[in-house]
Order: sequence, then structure tokens, then C-alpha cells
Amino acid sequence: MVSKMRCPDYIILCVEDTMDWKHGSTREVVQKADPDLSRTVIVNTKLDTKIPQFGSAADLMDYLRAEIVDRISPHKLGGPFFSSVPSGRVGRQGGHDEEGQFMFDNDDDFVAACADSEDNDRAIIAQRLKAIKPQSDRDGRPRNNPALTAARAFLPRVGLGRLRGFLERRVDECYRRNVAKIVPLLQAEHASVERRLQAVETELDALSVERLKAGADAFCDEFCSALKDAIQGSVTAPSHMFGETLEQEVGSVGSFSGTLVLCKCICIVLV
Repeated sequence: MVSKMRCPDYIILCVEDTMDWKHGSTREVVQKADPDLSRTVIVNTKLDTKIPQFGSAADLMDYLRAEIVDRISPHKLGGPFFSSVPSGRVGRQGGHDEEGQFMFDNDDDFVAACADSEDNDRAIIAQRLKAIKPQSDRDGRPRNNPALTAARAFLPRVGLGRLRGFLERRVDECYRRNVAKIVPLLQAEHASVERRLQAVETELDALSVERLKAGADAFCDEFCSALKDAIQGSVTAPSHMFGETLEQEVGSVGSFSGTLVLCKCICIVLV
């Protein structure tokens, strides 16, 4: 899986369930393929179970801002996004799975339930953030609270619909950025396919019944001749396969003139 994530054209979706932004086991695995998370979108799941755990609106605001993630991974591609997925699976009408959870009748029902979870999460967060009262100036007049403004700015990160929109924009940007490289590759592949197709069509056009019959007859004649020679046998080796000229033989085994002279000298001494 890590080797697959190393592809530079892939966008990595890092889904994790954590309350402590300093530690993320899933991010540690992703960083083996994408150290600076420049191709990674962080998604924090089970938001509906985390919201009740915050005792104050300020704590919820700090969690949504996720400043620690920005400091740890300033070059991340996106996120963190927050999502809630309804429990249960898609199955037969009125059925239950092994754990007794409700099973949705079809995919559309599950998608609708995800949209409802997104609306509920956003409504609860907006209601909780209202508890942060705006600050007042010296004259007692209310003024904008920068912290509240910043927290509300992170609402677009809540929900699967927001995540999907972000990913669609990124994919579209990546496609448009790579069009300049993709089009020449497609044109070259198209030209190569056309050349192969033309060669095949030329070969098919050259075929005819007469040429096929002549080729089959020639093959049969050659086969019958070879079979006849094999049955009759022959003590004569084909010269074109096993024969050698004098120059070829000398080049293969070398010259024996020096050896003959040495033998003559030995014979004279012995006499």
C-alpha cells in the first residue's frame, strides 16, 4: 500500500479518528510515502461522537482550527476535514446485519443519511459557537471577535459534501495542469495505432485465395521432399551445412607445419 501511495500523481486521503492532533498513527504511515503531506488530504471521522466531549465552545473552536496540524504539516494538501458517517450497512429492506444494526435499503438511502449527518453536525457546531460572546471595546460597543470569525471560517471543512467538492476541484486542477503533457502522449499513441492498423490492412488486402493456395502447395512440396529424404536416408552429409574450405579448416584448427618440422628433427636425432 505504501509503495502504491508513492506515485506522484496520486492524491492521498488520510482518514483518522483522533482527539489529539499531535499524534496520528495513520499520518505516520502516510508520511512514509508523502513526508511533507503535500499530496495528502487529512480527514477526521466520527465528529458526531466528538462534539459532546467538548465542555466549552472555546475547546470545540480550538479543535476545529487544528493549529497544531498547520504547524506540524504546513505543506499539507488540504484539511483537516471533519465527517460523520451513519452506522449501518446497505442491504435488504428491513434487514439487520450480524451486530443488529439497521441496514439501508439502497445506496441512495445511505447517501441521504450522510447528508443529514452533515447538516446536523454543522447545525450543532454553529449553535455551540454562538456561546462565544463577541468582545467589546472600551466604550462598551461590541466588536468582531477574531477567534469566532476564524472558527466559523472552518465550517466549510465539516461534512462529506465539502470534502467531495474539495477533491473534485483538486482533481480538475491536476487534470488541467497535466493536459499539456497528456495531449502529446495521446497523439503519439494515436499515430502508433494508426500505423499498426494500416500495416494490418495492407497485409489483409494482399491476401487472396490464389496466393494462399500457392503458399500451401509450396509448403506441402517442401515437406514431402524433406520426408522422402529422411525415409531413404543418405551417407552424404550436405556440403552447404557441414562442408568447409581449406581456409576455413585452417582457421578452425590451426597450422601443423611447425609440428611437422619438430617431428623430423626428433627423428634425425634418434637415428
